[in-house]
Amino acid sequence: MARVCELWFPKGSVDNQKKAGFYMDDMLKKQLDIMIKNVVNDWDFTLVISAGGEVRVGKSLLAMQIAAYWSYAMWTEHKKKVLFNVDNFVLLADDLIAKGNEMGKTAHYCALVYDEAGEALEGTKSMSTQTRQVTDYLRECGQYNFLNILVLPEFFALPRGIALTRSIALIDVSYTADENGEFQRGYFKFYSRKAKKKLYLNGKKFLNYHAAAHNFQGRFYKFYPIDEKRYREKKVEALQAREVKNINKEKTLLYVLVHYLATKYKVSPKDIAEDIYKEEYSIKIKPGKLNTMVKKVSEQLEARWDADTENREKKDAEKEAE
Repeated sequence: MARVCELWFPKGSVDNQKKAGFYMDDMLKKQLDIMIKNVVNDWDFTLVISAGGEVRVGKSLLAMQIAAYWSYAMWTEHKKKVLFNVDNFVLLADDLIAKGNEMGKTAHYCALVYDEAGEALEGTKSMSTQTRQVTDYLRECGQYNFLNILVLPEFFALPRGIALTRSIALIDVSYTADENGEFQRGYFKFYSRKAKKKLYLNGKKFLNYHAAAHNFQGRFYKFYPIDEKRYREKKVEALQAREVKNINKEKTLLYVLVHYLATKYKVSPKDIAEDIYKEEYSIKIKPGKLNTMVKKVSEQLEARWDADTENREKKDAEKEAE
C-alpha cells in the first residue's frame, strides 16, 4: 500500500490520522498513474465503480479517494491547478451536465464524480430522455480531458455503450465478514477494458459477477478527502430534489391525461369530475380545477408549436440566404 496526497492531508488532518496522506492500493495507483500520465496528451477517461448490485458498501468513498489522488497528481505532476472539493461530486443527471460544462470551460483535467449514477443510467429497452442526455454528454465531454467516475450499485444496469466502450475500467466494491460475523467494508476487484467487456457479455443475463476473471483485487481504508458532513448533506438534498421531481412528473401526467380526455374524446371537465366521484375512486374535485388543467396544457402546447414554427422559419430563411 502506498501513501498518497501527503501534502494535502498532513498528519492530524482528520481524527486518528497518524501519518500524512492516506493509503492507496499499489496496483490501483499504478493503473491511475497510467491515465494521469496520458491525460495531458488530449485524452479523457471514464471509470465505473459498482458494488455487485448492493448499496452501502463503500463505493462512494473509493470514488472520493481516486478523485483526490487524481487531482493531487494534476497539481504535483502536471502543474494543473484543478478544482477539488465537494463540488466535484454530483448526484443528479442535470447537475452532471451543468457542472461538467461549467468546469470544462474554466479548467480541464478535473475529476468529476457522478454518484448515484443509476438514477439516470439504469439500462432499459428504450432509453429515457434523461439517459440519452447523460450518454450524449459522456460521449461529447472528451474535450474537457476529465476523469469521469460513474458510481452505481449495478454494473450490468449500464447501457451497453458506456459499459463496453466509453469506460476504460470497472472497479467492483464488496465487503466481507470477519471472524466475529461483523461486516467489513473496503475490498474491491479491478477489471480492465477487456475483462469488463467479457464480464458484461457473459454475466449480464443472470447478474453474475463471477462470469469473468478480474485483473487484480485490493483494499481501501476509511478516509474522507472531502468534507464528509457536507457531502452527506448534499446526498440528502439530492434525494429530496429527486422526490420533488417525481411528484412534478406525476402532476404533469395528470394534467396531460385530463387534457387528452377533454380534447381527444370531448369529455367535459364537469363530466370528468362527476365520473371520478361516482365511480369507485370517490374523489371529489371541482370542474373548474380540471378546466384550469386543460387550459394550462393547451397554453404550453401552443407555446411549443409557436417556438417550433419560429425555428423552422428561421432555418428556411438561413437556407434562402445561402
